[in-house]
Amino acid sequence: MICCRCSLNSFSAIAFFFVLGVYVVSAFSEIAAAEPLQFDIADDYVEITTGFTGTTLSMIGYRKGHGDIILTLEGPPRSTVVRQKSQVFGAWVNRETLQFDNIPSYYDFALSVDDEKKLMSDALLKEYHVGLNALRMVPKEERVDEDTLRGFQSALLRYKQQHQLYSQKAGVIEFLGDNFFRVDFHLPAHVPAGNYTVRALLVGKGKVVYEDTQSLRVGLTGFSSDIYEFSRNHAFLYGVFCVLIACFAGWLSNVIVRRS
Repeated sequence: MICCRCSLNSFSAIAFFFVLGVYVVSAFSEIAAAEPLQFDIADDYVEITTGFTGTTLSMIGYRKGHGDIILTLEGPPRSTVVRQKSQVFGAWVNRETLQFDNIPSYYDFALSVDDEKKLMSDALLKEYHVGLNALRMVPKEERVDEDTLRGFQSALLRYKQQHQLYSQKAGVIEFLGDNFFRVDFHLPAHVPAGNYTVRALLVGKGKVVYEDTQSLRVGLTGFSSDIYEFSRNHAFLYGVFCVLIACFAGWLSNVIVRRS
C-alpha cells in the first residue's frame, strides 16, 4: 500500500512538471514569435464635447531588435477647395480656384531619426505617406501647369499648418529604454471628426521590415453632435437658421448700442 501511494504521488509530480514545462515552452515560443514592432493607443476614442479644447494622443510601443521607427497619424480624407485672391479696383476677389480630393483632414508623423529622407527613398516615402512632401495632393482638374499646381499646394499646406491640422515638422519618438518607446500627437480643438489611421513602420536598410496599422475614432458628443448631424442631414434649413441668427444678433447689438 505504501509503495502504491508513493508511485501515485511520483506520477502526479511528473505530470505537474510536464504540464508546467509545456506552458513555459509555449510562452517563450509566443514571445520569440512576437511581431518585431508593437504599439498601443492610450485612448482609441476621443470625444469632442462643447467645451473641447484639444487633447494629446499618447502611444506606447515596443521594438524587438534593431531598426528605425516611423509613426503616422492621418485623419479622414476630405475634399478641399483652394481659392486664389487678387485685387480688382481695390477689392479682393476670387480669381482662380482648385479643388483637391481625398487629402487627409489631419496629418502628423514622428520619427526615431531627425530626417525621413535618411530612412527610405522618395518612392517609399510617398507610398507610405511619410512626411509632408509625400502627401498626395492631386487636384480634381486634370490640366494644370506645374507652377500653378505648386502654388496651390503650398497655399493648402500653409492653411493646414496655420490651423494646426498638419504638423510643422516631424515629431520625436522618445525611447524609454533600449526598445520601449512613446509618441505624443496633439489634436487641436477644431480637429475633424471621423476615423483616424495610425501606421507604425519598422525600417531597416532602406526598406520597410514590418508594418502595423490601428484605427481610432474622433467623434462629436452632446449638443455639438446634434448640431453637426442636423447640418449634414438638413443643410438648407441649417443655412437659413444661421442667417436668421446672424440677423437677430446684429439687430440686438444695434438696439443695445442705441440704448447705451
